[in-house]
Amino acid sequence: MEIGEDTDYEPDAVVNCGEPMPDDAVAAPNPVIVVEVLSPSTRAVDTGAKLADYFRLPSVMHYLILRADRPQVIHHRRSGPSLLTEIVTTGAISLDPPGIVIGIDEIYPSPTR
Repeated sequence: MEIGEDTDYEPDAVVNCGEPMPDDAVAAPNPVIVVEVLSPSTRAVDTGAKLADYFRLPSVMHYLILRADRPQVIHHRRSGPSLLTEIVTTGAISLDPPGIVIGIDEIYPSPTR
């Protein structure tokens, strides 16, 4: 994702809204949801610099940070000029826009299934 002339990131997942992207596209032109999975080596950047940088893009409405070691999603979402943060361990996350609801059990399936 291109944040600025000197700042590019490769998030773990992106939901881009709008016109379909060409097959050879290297950057999402209208990212709405950005997802990063935490690892020990990226934790500081994912929760600090990337958080601030992703929301520099006006199209970004949600930034999800997933814990790899336990079922926990940190959901940062744009609310007017502010960001709201929610730590979700059960239930579902509403991502509107674009109108997606995803359950924590869909992200972290039970090993007994």
